[in-house]
Amino acid sequence: MATRERVYRRTASGLKAVQAEEPALAPEYLRILAIIGDEMHSDVVRTVLRRHADHARLAELEAQGLIAAEAAPAEEHSLDFTGSFSFAR
Repeated sequence: MATRERVYRRTASGLKAVQAEEPALAPEYLRILAIIGDEMHSDVVRTVLRRHADHARLAELEAQGLIAAEAAPAEEHSLDFTGSFSFAR
């Protein structure tokens, strides 16, 4: 997984695979698709998927078109929650 911040999203194909419990996909892939859901920040993905093999599977799911990843917009996905914080004077 790249070190830059990314947001992973399950595609329509990925949603169909989870809902149908696609027999062509290994249970590990279905588990990852179920975890990612609609949208998940790469830092959260890294925490949830602790095994190195799971991180390798992310690239495979992306290549199959079951998930999509894009750079995380800093203002929307700041995990330290200080982007909109303002001090009262």
